[in-house]
Amino acid sequence: MNRKAFTSLSLWLGLFVVGSSAWAQAPDATPPPPPPGGHFFFLRGEPIFEGLKPVTGAPFSAQASTQTSQTLADGNQINHTETAEVYRDSSGRTRRDATLTHIGPWSAATTPRKLVDINDPVAGVSYLLDVTDKTVVKMPLHGPRGRGLDVAGTKRFHEEAGDSSKIQRTTESLGTQVMAGVTVQGTRTTETIAAGTIGNQNPIVIVSERWTSPDLQAVVYSKHSDPRFGVTVYQLSNIVRQEPDPSLFQAPSDYTVKEAKEGPPRP
Repeated sequence: MNRKAFTSLSLWLGLFVVGSSAWAQAPDATPPPPPPGGHFFFLRGEPIFEGLKPVTGAPFSAQASTQTSQTLADGNQINHTETAEVYRDSSGRTRRDATLTHIGPWSAATTPRKLVDINDPVAGVSYLLDVTDKTVVKMPLHGPRGRGLDVAGTKRFHEEAGDSSKIQRTTESLGTQVMAGVTVQGTRTTETIAAGTIGNQNPIVIVSERWTSPDLQAVVYSKHSDPRFGVTVYQLSNIVRQEPDPSLFQAPSDYTVKEAKEGPPRP
């Protein structure tokens, strides 16, 4: 892969790896290249590590999975599952390992690519590792690089519809329970898009369920149901609340390092 292609790949993945592999409108569809200026939106699953500040003093490792399903007009179904290993240390460093079959405008049709995203708020840098090519892009870290599916989707819809008065939104508490061995608190948000707002004959109801662990300060389970795009379920499993190996948050010494002056654009 040449330098130009790898730089473009890093911009795609800088947006992609924070969330799931679910693309907008069709989980298995490859999205178009970004327009000039690099500003675009697409829907994706729950960000694993989010917030304006790094979370310290709450180390853990876990497996994250995102399942997307969509039923087409002819009854055909599209189902897709992506898994990743995630880590966070006591200093707020994070890492996500994923093997991807679709990478922006590139399709890993022959061999899926293993990619690693490392954020180091202590050093103020982030690393994007391509395990296949043994290359790493080093970028300055400027806060979180992704948002949740419901936030991104709502922002996009508001900009397209231009009339928030036609969206009714309610949020209710689902109480407290234990998931994957940790205590979580749940909320359900329901958004109703009024008939005629975007040419829809009937109201469109979008339901988002989210369960967050106060101890981990992380989302453990979420479910987003939108009749336009299908259902996305994200969850953590095999949670281990111990300090991960420090070497996980460093770029391997035998990788070729490419410096980037700016981090990837945020949606």
